[in-house]
Amino acid sequence: MAKTIARLRPLTPPSTNGNGAGERRQSVELASPTRRKPSWVLLGALLVGFSALLGAWIFTSNSERTSVMVAARDIDPGEVIDSTDLQAVEIGGSTGLRAIQPSQQDLIVGRAARGPIPAGTLVNRDLFVDDGQSIPQGFVVVGAALAPGAIPISGLRAGDRVDVLALARTTAGLDDGVEGAAVLTTGTVWTVEAAGSGTSTSDVWVSVLLPADAQSGFAQAAGDGLLRLSLLGAAE
Repeated sequence: MAKTIARLRPLTPPSTNGNGAGERRQSVELASPTRRKPSWVLLGALLVGFSALLGAWIFTSNSERTSVMVAARDIDPGEVIDSTDLQAVEIGGSTGLRAIQPSQQDLIVGRAARGPIPAGTLVNRDLFVDDGQSIPQGFVVVGAALAPGAIPISGLRAGDRVDVLALARTTAGLDDGVEGAAVLTTGTVWTVEAAGSGTSTSDVWVSVLLPADAQSGFAQAAGDGLLRLSLLGAAE
């Protein structure tokens, strides 16, 4: 309930009665108090204005777009790329983004992929090396045409880690059990593609990156039809 203030104001001049005492007639006038805006109202208005400015700034920041290069197709390890293997896409702007812009693609065109690069991968210089240097020192890439039973039923992809196995022959024939296989080395799948002419249509050509001192055993097992590849789980 609003408070009221009583304010006294003389209505008529004072008069004197017969006894000589002054008598002042007074009336009471009611006045409404002066209302003041609380300080929190002003603070609220400032906060609303600040929120509007902040929202506009966030919208503007998110609206900024940056053009970068991605792999236009799956690129195999060691493959030298050209401009047709890249395409430009636009993404939201981000500070510290490690990417190649369209004007910088000459930094990687003509270089070789270090490893498999799936289509759509955001590319940067660290994914490539000079042509001829994609194979680490002390390693080699060897390949063989393998029947479907010589590789995991799920198939292999570039970059998969595998055990290279050589089956043993017994007097009863080929021992195709795991207990009869010797692990020659561990390698990394380099490429996987359909085998060429002169092989079964179901054969797959698999190239594997492995230590140089294991290549002779790989070749011997492949030539004897004893080579098997076992897919490894993720490294700990």
